[in-house]
Amino acid sequence: MKIRDKLSLQFTLISALLLFTIMAGIFILTVTYRNNDFYEHLKERAITNAELFLAQDNLSADKFLEVQKKFTQSLPHEIVRIYDDSDQPVFIKDNSYQFPKIIIEEVKKTKSVFYTSKDERQTLGIYYPDNSGNFIVIASAINTYGIRQTQQLFWILLAAFFISLFIMFFTGRLFSKIALSPMIKVINDVKIIRSTSLDKRLKIKKGKDEINELTNTFNNLLEHLEQSFEAQKSFVANASHELRTPITAIIGNIEVALGNERRNEEYKTMLYEVLDEAEKLNDLINNLFELAQTNIDITEFHQIRLDELIWQVKDEWANKIENSCVELSYDHVDDKKKYTILGNSYLLFMAIGNIMKNAIKFSNNKPVMCSLYLHNNEPVISILDSGIGISKDDIQNIFQPFFRGKNTFGYVGYGIGLSLSEKILKLHNVRITVNSELNQGSEFILTFSN
Repeated sequence: MKIRDKLSLQFTLISALLLFTIMAGIFILTVTYRNNDFYEHLKERAITNAELFLAQDNLSADKFLEVQKKFTQSLPHEIVRIYDDSDQPVFIKDNSYQFPKIIIEEVKKTKSVFYTSKDERQTLGIYYPDNSGNFIVIASAINTYGIRQTQQLFWILLAAFFISLFIMFFTGRLFSKIALSPMIKVINDVKIIRSTSLDKRLKIKKGKDEINELTNTFNNLLEHLEQSFEAQKSFVANASHELRTPITAIIGNIEVALGNERRNEEYKTMLYEVLDEAEKLNDLINNLFELAQTNIDITEFHQIRLDELIWQVKDEWANKIENSCVELSYDHVDDKKKYTILGNSYLLFMAIGNIMKNAIKFSNNKPVMCSLYLHNNEPVISILDSGIGISKDDIQNIFQPFFRGKNTFGYVGYGIGLSLSEKILKLHNVRITVNSELNQGSEFILTFSN
């Protein structure tokens, strides 16, 4: 079911419940008022009959005439009976209908009884004391006019309810259509966007409503998708180029070797060259695999001591690179938990190791300073070198896959290490700050958020 239909039904249901409650209240109040009004009429008829038959000798002439006028104003299907203390009917000698003794006794006991029978006949009995004795006056009638009015009111309210329900449903559909028209426009605009037109953006109208928030969200998503597609294209193009280089060298060496008969020493030389290119290809494939792996959601996190981790990284690369010099320092703290974080030790070892490897490689065997300290109660790792540095134009691109600075010519590498490190560090909510000047060195500051 579409949202428009849901909104229409919900609007109709809520309005119907509200309207039904109001109409039911009106009907109940009307019926209550009708019953109370008829009760007063019955009471008046009972007292009028009692005054006419029992108090004639005690009334003035004017008062008796007034009672006589009231007496003629009988109710529909009226029955009035007067009983003495012996439960015998008096004054009215009509035996066509007599009230049950249980009603008479109840009037004696409670002094007043009012009830409605199944045939809508309403009966009121009162205890009437008089100087000539005590009497029970019972008046009964059917409120035919009131019942007819109530029935008419019921059918009028019922018809009005269903007509209103019909009007509310179509009003709700119109309202939902108007309310959702901006969203429908957004949907139609999104439908025409394809992978070849991710640069398009949805129009944002003035205001701060939910539609604008949705449009902004779509635009942000499109921007991320565009960046991802561009990064993917760049990655594929660069990866293809980098993979083609060692493969071309391998094929060329093999073709040269097979072209003519050669001495064993020449074959060995060519095989060493092929081996060297194959190793480069293997390193490149491993780096690409590691880069792809960082896009997978890693959930194997555990407690890691950063002071122990940087010692392991230092030992790893100091032994792998000849004539390297890494000086390690860290502030001693009483609570070692301040240097403990939650993360994946293998990935963090790889990320910090790539940064340290670059610092050693581009420093030409000059000392590299690696420091661990607390800043604003957050652990920070600083890796400072005195190498070739990074230009201001290149700093913003150093974390792009396969990007290499203009001054890195002659240094072995593929431009994957820093991209890999950035992905891993972002996965661990680590802020990266890079400070660098050409020919002065670079400093990578890694801040581990709590």
